Amino acid sequence: MLALATRMGLGSQAVRTDEELIAEVLAGQTAAFAELASRYRDKVDRLCQRFFSDREMVRDLAQESFIRAFAGLSTYRAEMPFGGWLRAVVANVCYDELRRRQRKPEELVADFAAAEYNWVQLVSEATPEEIVGAAEQRQEAHDLAHRLLDALRPEDRTIMILKETEELSVSEIAQTMGWSEAKVKIRAFRARQVMRKHAERILAARRAQAVR
Repeated sequence: MLALATRMGLGSQAVRTDEELIAEVLAGQTAAFAELASRYRDKVDRLCQRFFSDREMVRDLAQESFIRAFAGLSTYRAEMPFGGWLRAVVANVCYDELRRRQRKPEELVADFAAAEYNWVQLVSEATPEEIVGAAEQRQEAHDLAHRLLDALRPEDRTIMILKETEELSVSEIAQTMGWSEAKVKIRAFRARQVMRKHAERILAARRAQAVR
């Protein structure tokens, strides 16, 4: 029984909570942050991938997110799960990058490759919101989702990603980004309109090529 209790005690020490690790970091044991980063690495990478398709950029943004999280860890409050707090950090890092590299909407509907035939089916069968939500399951949905998201302003793109892939509510998005709920609602409505418009342009352009 003593041996069993000892093993159980060792096992409980091996898995520390997020809050315990955070307390260690704030107490000066900065190495504990490496365990936090390892614990959330996949989730951070996945959220960055929902904003950008370039792997190198995803890696850089994930790294920047952890750097910013480490620097701002003293502002974390236990009332919110650490995963939610970190998600807000990542979303804001990606939003800042979107603002830095904002492109003009008219530059975003480019020539079509043969593989984009699958996009026509997606545009015909699914709403833009459903395409964004399905981006992780189907490669053509992933490609089309990024094409449609590229047409949006940084604020609108961020809201659509958090709403359709992270499945956050309006209030949760507002809290994550530090925006009002009214702004989130208005931007979400405008984003859906823009995405539908560009989905129609993609379909019309593909049909026009098929006629030639």
